[in-house]
This record gives sequence, structure tokens and C-alpha cells, in this order.
Amino acid sequence: MHRVRFLRFKPNAPVHYPPLASRPPIPEISIVEVTFSGSLQMPISDQDQIADSIKQQKYGSSFGGVTDEALERVRAGWQDRGYFKVLVSGHAKRLISGPGSQRVALGVHVDEGLQYSLAEITFKNNRAISDVVALRNLFPIKDGDIASREKIAKGLENLRRAYGDRGYINFFSVPDTKFEDERKLLFLDIDLDEGKQFHFGDFNVVGLDEPTRQELLRDFPIKHGQVYDGRLFESFMLRHPSISAPDDPNHIYRRLDERAGTVAITLDARPCPD
Repeated sequence: MHRVRFLRFKPNAPVHYPPLASRPPIPEISIVEVTFSGSLQMPISDQDQIADSIKQQKYGSSFGGVTDEALERVRAGWQDRGYFKVLVSGHAKRLISGPGSQRVALGVHVDEGLQYSLAEITFKNNRAISDVVALRNLFPIKDGDIASREKIAKGLENLRRAYGDRGYINFFSVPDTKFEDERKLLFLDIDLDEGKQFHFGDFNVVGLDEPTRQELLRDFPIKHGQVYDGRLFESFMLRHPSISAPDDPNHIYRRLDERAGTVAITLDARPCPD
């Protein structure tokens, strides 16, 4: 059984920049052609889907990073279809470019390797959630299905959210992937570090008039002393989008007291400076 672990300036020298209106637009890079080579077993329809997904992306303005980013997307596309040990290499070639865009052709050599099916997913050190069936159902892939990196990643995210909804804010998991090449099977063993369960401490909002602030405090769904529930916090933020986005780290401040096992949250609703 083979095992795999899942222009320099002088100091004080004046720098002169041209007026903004005179600067040429920074060209945005688009990949308009994608070709794959190698002894490929993947159906052409799946290859076309991967190529289309690459061409639909925008790659900023740095030509140097286009190849690496695009190759990583190719690798992910193959791994989403069971080819977990796929090796990819390639290069990007500039085509005719306009003043606001660069058109690129990407050539990729793919060494697929074997296509694996998922044998099983097992868990260890799961104390807070002892129901293994419930944990397994968080992964949108069945035993015997073609292994998919995307579906496994989705399951790991579901696992993190399930623990976060139970107050385990510092939870993380370590997936260990093993392969049995003879039967083309992938085994996934997930080691859980649950951490401490946190209860809710205080909630505060700054940057609002007092009546609005008090209304938000009354509407907040997690009460002092209750087990912290990440899902309830997200639903509260979605009900009040004018405060900030639910995942905006610039406006949400969490303070953890590890010893007491409490979490306090402050929302900064003040507008961002221009």
C-alpha cells in the first residue's frame, strides 16, 4: 500500500510617477486556447470541461504567474476525476494582444497515473461528535465513487462548520490519504483536533447611532453563556448586510479567552476610509 501525505530605488531619492490619466491600462490576461498532450484515458468531454473552466478565468496582469496558476487548475481538474497522482507541466504562449488584454495559449502535458475510487473515510479522536455515520454523511461522496478532491474538500469544510456550530472554534482536521494501487483505491483517514468548546461572552457594535445599536443587540441570536454557534452568527450577519459581509475580517473582531473558554465579538460598522 503506497502512502502519500494529503527596480530598486536609492534611499530618499524622489520617485516621479506619470499622471494617472497618462498611464496605459494594465492588460488583463486571458487564456483562449488550451491543449492537452500525453497518454490520456480521461474522456474528451471531461478534458473539454477542464479546458473551458481554465478559459473562463481571468489571470490578472502578471504573465509570469499565469502558467503556474493554470497548471494548478489542470491538476485539480484531473484530481476531481480520480487521478490523484497526476503530474502536469506546460507553458503559456502570448498571442495577439490589445491595449487592455493579453491573449494566451496554454499547452499542458499530463501524466495521469491511475484513476482511484474512494474505498472508505474513517475518523479518529472524534469525541464531541461520536456518531461516525453523521460525520461520514458530511462528505458528498459515497464509498466506491470515483475519488474527487473537490468533494473531499467540501466534506472537510462541512466538518469544520459542524464543529464550529457546536462551539469548537479552534477545530481543525488532518486528512491522511493512502492509496492501494493494485485495486486503484483511495483510503482517507481523518484525525480530528477538536480543541476546547467555547461559550459566548459579550457582543458589541460600534459606529452606529444608539437606537440602531440597541436594536441589533436585541436581535443577536446567541445569548451570554450559550455555546457559541457559528451558523447563528452567520445568519445574523446575513439579516443585517449593511453592517458588513459575514466573512469580512476588517469589521469583525473575535476575542477568545482560552482559559475561560469564551468568545466575545465586536462589529465595527464605521465606513472604511477612502
